[in-house]
Amino acid sequence: MTELFDNLHIVLTEPKNPGNIGASVRAMKNMGIPHLRLVNPVPFRNEEEQKKMGYRSQDIVRHCREFSSLQAALEDMSMVFITTSKQGKWRKDFLDIRDAAERIAVWMRNQKVAVVFGREDKGISIDESQLANYLIYIPSAVHYPSLNLSQAVMVTVYEIYRAAAQRPVQKSMPAMAEQKDFSRLIDNIWDLMKSLEIREGDNGKFHRSLKRTLSRTHWTRADIAVLDRACKQVRWYLSNRVRPLSERPE
Repeated sequence: MTELFDNLHIVLTEPKNPGNIGASVRAMKNMGIPHLRLVNPVPFRNEEEQKKMGYRSQDIVRHCREFSSLQAALEDMSMVFITTSKQGKWRKDFLDIRDAAERIAVWMRNQKVAVVFGREDKGISIDESQLANYLIYIPSAVHYPSLNLSQAVMVTVYEIYRAAAQRPVQKSMPAMAEQKDFSRLIDNIWDLMKSLEIREGDNGKFHRSLKRTLSRTHWTRADIAVLDRACKQVRWYLSNRVRPLSERPE
């Protein structure tokens, strides 16, 4: 069963409490999930609170990877699920944890999947939320749920374990492009739009909408290559066929 989780990566964003890291890895260990990534964590590897809460789970701590930003931590991922309880204009495509777990159990069979948890005090930023293919919420009896980080990790990894155990023979999905491929395409389209003199205010609505739109797609590298080629062709046309204003007749 453990090999099913080789492509699943738990990502904690700027955890501020070593005990929460320890409790999270203990939850992961119990569900057979070995891969942890941390974004700008507090010192934790030799902290007693972490070791106490992460009892018999230090192999995950030893092999976990640290990153300077959430985007860097997700570059090689094909699917990204981010847990958050906050909704709004820029936070859509929510799944409850059980529906999300069902999808994760399928996707992780042949490609890397990340499940991201936000900061203990303020969760994830709006810009970080645009890195998600899907946002996850954990249903609660109270109107404003406030699960501890490690509690949210425990609920989530249990649901993923449960979904994977119930679907041992389900077919895998086609391999998607990685996040770095989507980031390159976003930059490519955005640079092209700027060359077409797009007018945009300081709030960056178009750029943010572009990120959100592409995050919703299920594209392979070949799909992205088609749009890269389209952008390249438009640039060629602008350079070789469209005459500058200064060269046009009155």
